[in-house]
Order: sequence, then C-alpha cells, then structure tokens
Amino acid sequence: MKTIYLVVLCVVASVTMVTTQRLVCYLDVQATNRTGDGAFNLDNIDPYLCTHLIYAFTSDITENSTFFGPTKIPYDQLLAPRLKNPKLKIMASIKSEDLKWDSLAGIEKKINTTVDYLRKYHFDGLDIYWNMTSGNYPVVNFFSAMKHAFEKYGLIISLAVYTETNSKAMYFMDFVNMVDFISVLAYDLWRSSQAFLEANHPAPLYSNISDVRTVDSLIHYWLEHDTPAVKLNLGIPLYGSSWTIPASSSSKTEPPVSAWWGPFNKHTGRIGQIPYFEICSNVKLNGWKVFGEDNNSTGPYATSAHAGPDQDTNSFIWVGYDDVDTVTIKSEYIRKIRGLGGATVWA
Repeated sequence: MKTIYLVVLCVVASVTMVTTQRLVCYLDVQATNRTGDGAFNLDNIDPYLCTHLIYAFTSDITENSTFFGPTKIPYDQLLAPRLKNPKLKIMASIKSEDLKWDSLAGIEKKINTTVDYLRKYHFDGLDIYWNMTSGNYPVVNFFSAMKHAFEKYGLIISLAVYTETNSKAMYFMDFVNMVDFISVLAYDLWRSSQAFLEANHPAPLYSNISDVRTVDSLIHYWLEHDTPAVKLNLGIPLYGSSWTIPASSSSKTEPPVSAWWGPFNKHTGRIGQIPYFEICSNVKLNGWKVFGEDNNSTGPYATSAHAGPDQDTNSFIWVGYDDVDTVTIKSEYIRKIRGLGGATVWA
C-alpha cells in the first residue's frame, strides 16, 4: 500500500527536481499512531524524495518539550532522515491559532521562545499553517520581528494558506517578502455551500464551467497581485474527496452530481477524505470504476459498486482525486506555465 502511496510523490519529485525547485512534503504525525494499511511510520520516509520535510502539527513550542506534538516521538527520531540526506530541510509546523501573544512584548517573547525551540531540537525552520476560518490574520510586527530573528540563525519561515480569490488573500500578500515561501493549498476548492450537496473535483487545474474556482484561477490571483512566482508552492493533495451518491443517480456520475458528504474513512479519521492508496486498492481489488477526461486537466473520479456495509446499500461512493497523470500535468504547470517555486504535498 505504501508503495502505491509514494508513486504520486515520485512523479512530483522526478518532474520538479530537474530545476532544483522545492518539493515540500508534509507528514501528519498522527499517521504514526495508525495501524494496518493506514499506518505510516518514520521508517517509511524516503529522505531523498523531498527538499523539505514538514512535521504537522505541534502546539508545544517550548524548550522543555519532551515529545513532538500529540505523539510520543522523541526529537532525535524526527531528525533521523537528515542523517541520511544532509541536504534535507526538516521543519516543524504549527497552526496559526496556536501562535498567541498579547502585546508587543508578547511578540518578542514568543519569537525568542520559538527560536530557542528550533535551535535546541535542530529544526531548520518553522511552517505556519494559517487557518483562515479562525478569523485571525498575520500581523506586521510579528512577521518583521520573526524575519529578523530567523535570519540571524539561518532559519526558514514558511506559510501554508487556504485562500479565496478575494480580499482575504491580500493579508498574506503583504508578507511575501518576510517569508521564504508560501504554500498555496489549492485543494478542497469545492467548499461552497453546495460542497455537502454536490460531488465535484476538489482540485481542478482548469474548468469549462464558469465561476468555478480552479488551481489556475487561484495561482493567477496571487501572481496578478505582484507575488513573485518563485515564492509560491502549488499545493497538491495526495487524497481524494468523497461523497455518497444515491443509487438512483448511477446513470449520471459526471460532476457536479447530487450527493451528500462522506462517508467516514477509518484511515484518515475524517468524513469525506480518502487516501490515495485506498482509492488504488479499491479500483484494483473491489471493482471501483474510474472515469477520466480527454485532457485530464480536472482529474479523474471513481465510483464504487455500493457504499459499503456501514452505509445505505442503495447508495455508492463517488471520489474525485489527483492521479499520477494529473500530478504530472500540474508539475509541468509549476515549471513551464507559471514558473513557480515548487510544489507542496499533503500528506
């Protein structure tokens, strides 16, 4: 299963690394607590596959921290991949809501604590996974002070952001020169009020339907607001978004199609999210049908025979995802069409 999972990463790496662009790979440390096919241990990491390895997430940035994040992983084990590949940059990631300060003096204390933490545990930098839904936005004083402190020790600062193509993104565009790179999380784009009622591709590069957000429209928005292309990473999902479709809709599966969000997936622990290796396994072993398109700019989707023993037998699963061909096309988009700084993959 893990071999199938890594195929997509290998495609991204083989395409982007030709021009020494970034390939930033997140590891959700919660995966180390999983069992069976969903397990992913630190020993499974290929240290030569990515330029940057980011562990997500920690909320405990203190010098007295014993383990990373919600795991029982000691820090020396996290850094083991860099012993094999000294060029690999290993970073910690924190969610924006866990970065808290109450004053200008609080900002200085937070940054000093963060620098001490990163240096003590030998991380190469910090990634901030900014949650737009929390309503908090970047602060100039914080980022300018962080940039100054990080530069002193050669530490990396990166941002990972979900942004709409509207004024909310402008908050982040003001901080471009204060960070080393920004990962534009150009997936889960089908997040409108219809997202729970209609199945559709989560990360289409282009679309023939007007008013549909696409990867290209999101990247174009950043570029037209004078963001240097070299600062941007294109986010690529290594999972599919799933919906449950009534059996009466079986004759009409082309997106968008009426559906409801889900089902729950035991590997991701989330509703409406299914890992790539499981999609491959279902297609190979369980009779799931794959539907594609002529230009593959949107990506394939697959449907099950039915939703499974825990679901209504009069329904089936619909999942949209990026396959190897789609990732290859997006990699070419990064290099040749937009000239971006690289790719970021979750997870």
